[in-house]
Amino acid sequence: MSHHSLDLDQSLGAVLFDWDGTLVDTGGILLDCWQASTEEVLGYRFPVEESDRRRVLSMRAVDSFPTITSGPEQAAQLTRAFDRIYAQLAPTHVQVHSGAAELLGDLKDRGIRTGVVTSKASARYEIDAQIAGLGALMDVVITGDDVVKGKPDPEGIHRALARLAVTSAASVYVGDGPVDAKAGKAAGLGTVLVGHGLHSREEFQTVDPDVIVDDLQQLAAILRAIPA
Repeated sequence: MSHHSLDLDQSLGAVLFDWDGTLVDTGGILLDCWQASTEEVLGYRFPVEESDRRRVLSMRAVDSFPTITSGPEQAAQLTRAFDRIYAQLAPTHVQVHSGAAELLGDLKDRGIRTGVVTSKASARYEIDAQIAGLGALMDVVITGDDVVKGKPDPEGIHRALARLAVTSAASVYVGDGPVDAKAGKAAGLGTVLVGHGLHSREEFQTVDPDVIVDDLQQLAAILRAIPA
């Protein structure tokens, strides 16, 4: 069900996407990696509570790992364990959300620039992109390694738009959680949240995105109605 509308000041120039939960379904693998790596390095499984799960899965590892480790050395151990387990599980766990390739292809056919702005580490994004087969459909990719401040700070979105030479007023940011809408709003973009990701509709309402959609097919129909 759509909510509100995208009222851009000019024709649509770029659509930027969050990655995890938005274009690919990685909620299961991320939780598995978190719990397996923390058990290996820290001796206990984390996160367990739903609130912790939603919080850490929307953060960069470089920001979240230090909050549960004793110092840089242990954080580095956790990073290595997480990366190893992720690489092992990804081929059988990373799934592309229905309609993702079609949506991106349609945008490209219309001459609209596309890109990813994700909190994910570059190495793990590259693993995903190869599995998902979406990399060639992106004009720009900004990962968590490319910014000083992760979302909800708009740094990554600003970097992506600068590389594309497209204004914020002609752009939309699509995500699956409150942190995405906050980042998009802070950067001055139209904001869309997709309901098939890691977060609930109740959480969406707290950040008042311009549009809420059920899936990428519904988003595609909305974007087709905006002049390029």
